[in-house]
Amino acid sequence: MQIDLITRQTLVTPEAPTTLAAVDPLDRDAASDEIVVTTTRSLIRLVLVAAETASRFEREAIGHDPVAWMLAPRDLFAGRSAVEACLSREECLRAVLLHGLSIGLDADPMTLDALMAEDDDVDADRFDEADVADGSGTDLDAADRANGAEQETLRLWTSFLIAERGTGTIQAFDAVVAGDRLEAETKLRARHGAAVGDAIEVSEGFDPSSPMAEALLSPAVADMLEQVAADPYSPLAKGLSVSFEQRFAA
Repeated sequence: MQIDLITRQTLVTPEAPTTLAAVDPLDRDAASDEIVVTTTRSLIRLVLVAAETASRFEREAIGHDPVAWMLAPRDLFAGRSAVEACLSREECLRAVLLHGLSIGLDADPMTLDALMAEDDDVDADRFDEADVADGSGTDLDAADRANGAEQETLRLWTSFLIAERGTGTIQAFDAVVAGDRLEAETKLRARHGAAVGDAIEVSEGFDPSSPMAEALLSPAVADMLEQVAADPYSPLAKGLSVSFEQRFAA
């Protein structure tokens, strides 16, 4: 008996790659979904960029969907989307700087890198000024120099903002630990965008009896800020950045 084995070849046409914008996050997962292997730190970077994007679009009343911005390809990320690119540290920093300084909705990555390099140079110069000899003519060690530089410069800065936006009135209180007034003003005004930057009043220290502080801050937060103002080098003050807002519809 002879058996003829007839082989048949099935041609499978590969599906065109699905763009991120076409993926419905509310649908169930599919076998064809792309698998992305990442780390917890990378996911937190992505969350940070998403929060910064939404916050900026809200405060500047930008008429675009922040989710669409996250999914669209950008020159800032060499043609990739923020969702794809901002898992890495460099792209995350660029996106945060873009929104923090309100530099349009896209930019040349070299422009953002240059701004970050300038900021690093300022930090280096500030350290060099503290790199001096002690009274006996012996150089301080690195730890003492860094600590001395901090003790000479760091202070608590606070700001109040009352501004009209298309959606109504915003009242905001912010606090940050910074080396000088210029650094504090740059950080605090970038937080709310260029549109209302001139309306922000920046002061050194913290006055818990001011009307805005009493209206926006809880007693616990006010007590914390008083402690930071008294000792801006304490662990409580390290990296401090506080922001409270209330909005009234038009």
